[in-house]
Amino acid sequence: MERDLSGAASFLSEQLEFEKVIIPEFLDLPYFITFVVYQEENQEVYVTNDPFLPCLPVTQGKAKKYFQRDYFTDGDLNILYCAVECQLFGKKYVVETAMDIQKEFSNGIAGQIAKVALIIFIPILIISYLLSFLITKQTIKPVEEITLAAQKMSSSNLESLLPVSKNDDELDQLAKTFNTLFESLRKDFDRERSFTSDVSHELKTPVAGILGQANLLKRWGKDDPKQLESSLEMIITEANAMNSIITNLLQMSKIEHGIIKPQSEEFNLWALFSRLKNEFAAINPQLEIFFDENIDLSLKSDLELLHQVLTAMISNSIKFGAGKINLYGKVCEDKNDDKGGQTPNTQKICIQVEDDGPGFSEEALPHVFERFYRGDASHSRSAGGAGLGLSISSVIIQSLGGTISAANSPSTKGALLTILL
Repeated sequence: MERDLSGAASFLSEQLEFEKVIIPEFLDLPYFITFVVYQEENQEVYVTNDPFLPCLPVTQGKAKKYFQRDYFTDGDLNILYCAVECQLFGKKYVVETAMDIQKEFSNGIAGQIAKVALIIFIPILIISYLLSFLITKQTIKPVEEITLAAQKMSSSNLESLLPVSKNDDELDQLAKTFNTLFESLRKDFDRERSFTSDVSHELKTPVAGILGQANLLKRWGKDDPKQLESSLEMIITEANAMNSIITNLLQMSKIEHGIIKPQSEEFNLWALFSRLKNEFAAINPQLEIFFDENIDLSLKSDLELLHQVLTAMISNSIKFGAGKINLYGKVCEDKNDDKGGQTPNTQKICIQVEDDGPGFSEEALPHVFERFYRGDASHSRSAGGAGLGLSISSVIIQSLGGTISAANSPSTKGALLTILL
């Protein structure tokens, strides 16, 4: 402050010595400095920028305080001033500069506050950065763990799931969603591996039979008419078995992928049962198929696909039954309404195929609708077929929006297959 006052006094002195005239408005002085130039002898004011500034004694370039109580009508005069002598027009003049101590104190406090704020702000900034870094690192850590776990996954390694914390936040929900997806993919891969293995096994048998008969004919069978006839018959049978397997697998794949879409038409169940009875009577006259001749029940579904399912179910019963098959059609309740998410009080049609055979064993019941599964313990081809009939039936019924189940009949003790549409 003293330097500012003395510097301003020296500046004004130089201006007066060279220019003799000072215009306050044009002076380049700090806003808080006031001044007065007066004649030392009679204290006559030559120029000033504050008419209330008193003419005070010379201080020889030093800053001094001056206080006068009730100087103003509304307060005291409390200034710091500096007064120096100078020559003007051959006379001694005094150049006095001053500043309000209260204003300067306020400016000093403001400057100090800025410095203190800066000193405080830097540690706060550093602490905030460190806290943000730690919080961000802690937040990103689950993402890094999920990323590393996902990078280790492959089609052959879907058993390891993404890590889930106990926070139950959005990242946990995301990890759980992906884990559910991976579980589904793992089941699909396992099913495809099993399917590929089963197909390989099923096709290997007819191919081996065809190759065996062909080699037999090549060596000596072609010269034996009886052996030639037998081998050709075997080759045709095995080729038809392979064709049946491939055709059935293609149909299942098309239905599962939505390529074959069920059609909807209304038809009478009695007409469908009559058609099945006439068709099987032409193939197997000894087979007896019974159903209620007075049944009057209509449903809306895909007639041909449902006919294919019932044909497969009856054919299965023929292989293991004694020759009597009962067909039932009625309106019934679905006990799995709530589980299936279906609307309650919706009319459901129950279609059943019952035979008089030995029924399903307890070990076979869970696997009845699996691909290539056969009920005989040896899993051989002695019973005929490739074990795809009921599996295709299950896929078709699902595409029709229904369910299919297997059990043993309480009355005949034979197999009881139930369709719910």
